[in-house]
Formats: sequence, C-alpha cells, structure tokens
Amino acid sequence: MALLKSPSGKIFSSPILSILCLFYIFTSTALAASAVLGVDLGTEYIKAALVKPGIPLEIVLTKDSRRKETSAVAFKPSKNPVSGSFPERVYGSDAVALAARFPGDVYPNLKPLLGLKTENDLIKEYGIRHPALQLEADKTRGTAAFRSGAFAADEQPWSVEEILAMELQSIQKNAEALAGSRVNDLVITVPVFYTTEEKRAVLLAADLAGLRVLELISDGLAVGLNYATSRTFPSINEGGKAEHHMIFDMGAGSTKASILKFQGRTVKDVGKFNKTIQEVKVVSSGWDRTLGGDALNAIIVDDMIAQFVESPKAQKVSATAEKVQAHGRAAAKLWKEAERLRQILSANANTQASFEGLYEDVDFKYKISRAEFEKLAEGHAARVGTVIEKALDIANLEIQDLDSIILHGDCWRFRQDSHQCQRR
Repeated sequence: MALLKSPSGKIFSSPILSILCLFYIFTSTALAASAVLGVDLGTEYIKAALVKPGIPLEIVLTKDSRRKETSAVAFKPSKNPVSGSFPERVYGSDAVALAARFPGDVYPNLKPLLGLKTENDLIKEYGIRHPALQLEADKTRGTAAFRSGAFAADEQPWSVEEILAMELQSIQKNAEALAGSRVNDLVITVPVFYTTEEKRAVLLAADLAGLRVLELISDGLAVGLNYATSRTFPSINEGGKAEHHMIFDMGAGSTKASILKFQGRTVKDVGKFNKTIQEVKVVSSGWDRTLGGDALNAIIVDDMIAQFVESPKAQKVSATAEKVQAHGRAAAKLWKEAERLRQILSANANTQASFEGLYEDVDFKYKISRAEFEKLAEGHAARVGTVIEKALDIANLEIQDLDSIILHGDCWRFRQDSHQCQRR
C-alpha cells in the first residue's frame, strides 16, 4: 500500500478539488443551462467553485482573491444600537481579525453546531472555547443561538443556521460577480456522520440564503469522485478486481476515514455498442467528531494558560486557569495564536508567541518545540488509529487490502497523524 502522490511528489488531494468533481454530474443534465455553485463546507474554511455555460470550471475567489474563505462572521458593534437597525457585517479573515477587540460579536467555526441541541457536549465545549459569546437555546427548536451586543437588547438571538446563511450569501455574491448572472443552485458537502437533523440545518441555512440545494454529498465521496474522473478501473465483466482506496480526511473539527470501492463495468450503449463505465461506492466509514485542528489547538491553549498562571506577574494579579479561560479577549488571543503556532510546527522545530496585556495588563511570552507539542498530543495521535480501524472493520478488510490512502484536509500535516497512517 502506498500514499498517492502526483508526478511532482505532492500528495493528493487539494481541499478544493473534492467539490469540483460534482460538476461532471450536472453538466450532463438540463441543469447545465444555468449556473451551479459548489461549496465545500469546512469547519474552519469554506471553498467554492462555479460551473455554467461559458465557464466550464472556475474557483470562486474571495474579495481578497483568495481561494478559500475563513468560516467566520462578525457584527461590528456601535455605541448605542437602535431597535431595528442592522450593524455592519464582515466575513472571513476580516471577521477573525476583530476577535480580540470584539470577542462577543465574532462567530467562527460554526459548522459543528448545526442541528445540535444546546445540551450537546459539542455545544458546551464551543461555549467554553468562546466565553465572550452569549450562547443560548433557540426558543422553538432548542438548538444553539447567539445574542449579539451589536443589536438592541430587544432583538431576537441569531440561530447558527441564520449566521451560516449570511456566509453562504457572501459566497453567492462572489459567485454572481464571476458568473455575471444570478446563481441560485447549490451542491454542498457534508460530513458522513451528519444526522438527519444536521442535514436539515444545512438545508435551512441554504434556504435562508435564497439558494436551492440540488444535492448534499458526503465529503469522502466527493474526494473519491474527483479521484475517479481521470482514471479507468479494472472491468469486473472481464474478470478484473475492484480497487479499494481509503479517503483519510482530518480537518479542523473532525477526522474521518472512508473506504471506497472503484471498478469498471461494461454496459449496453446506444444501438449494438457497449461501453465501460466507472463505478464508485462507499463501503464503510469511521470517524471521530472531536479530533481535528481545533482539538490540537486546545492542547496549545491549555499549555499556554498553564505556563502563564505560573509566571510571577500573573500570580501577582491572582490569575487562575479558570479566570483566563473565561476572559473573552484573552481566550480570543490565545486561540488565534494557537492556530498559528500549530501551523508553524508542522514545518519547523520551534516557534514562539508574545502577548501584550494578555490578562489584567500582564504581558506573556511563550515558546514551544515540535517535540514538546507531539508529546502533549500523544493521546490525540493514538485516536487516529481508532478511526482507521473502525472503517476497516466495517468493510471487513485488512490494511494490506487497500490499494492506497488518499490524504485530504489540512490537519493531516500534523506529523504524528501522518505516522499513524503510515504505520497502518
């Protein structure tokens, strides 16, 4: 078994390519007469692409000409909000940049909250990580909603679906600027473990944004379809053996392993002719809903807080881990830096961060090495193997039965996770 690599030596596959394969489906239907927007809905990033007559395939860039948008929305508060008024909204990296100033009005990484009741552990964990946000239960559905200080006190809280709809509308506007026409049709990826309620939440968000969802497709299958579009597999009619490939996807919010079967089949074509088609089938999936980049960032955040509260200056102001974790601005700064530090450690042996006035005007400097981080994350790395083994068990396959492992998602670059895949 080998990890799939391109001729240049880079490992498949690009995060955006997983959604692009969907357009091969729609260009052969009546829908090809209108524009179709494909959205790869991630926890930390959202990627989009467009297909329409005259534009066979085009990445939808952000206003800053980036290929992916940070999944975040922020309301810029005013001093005296008036009932019925709507504050300025900002999206993506612009929204995240406001987190340290307005931690109670920036909403990042909302995807794991879709369709879940407020008593769910994922909702509670999100509230702990973002203490400045006013999280409450929606009065009708009991799902997560947020009350913002940027609005008047008598305004109703915003549901997660409504905030996601704002993000989808922003992407829709960028797509329409590219297409030069209205874009109403949407194909969107969802995790394989999504329940019916979570899928309904995605559909509701799209509906609120004025988009018609043509298809919800699991992200693992989307990657598999993209892989199959440029390949021919052994025909089972001619005695060929089907291929089995694992899609290993570790993103910001979760880790998934899907085993797909690829095979060719000869079928009757027009007249007396036959043709060979390529078939892709999801055989099994394993997942860990809480193992991802956010969980690894949490390790760094906890270590930073532990070192900070032990410093003499922090002890003078009676700082405790609980107080720092509950401080909105301090938490926002720590989480933002933790993401940056983890990314640096994927390619460097050491890194550091400096905080000016982190808590009660106390400055803080932090250093961490890759070896220290990997030691802190040993328990998380071991969970990767559980995800892979679950997918293999359901498929009734051994690791040597796989033809390859296709790596997807940004967080597999964490060295220990790559080692876990290679060991298996």
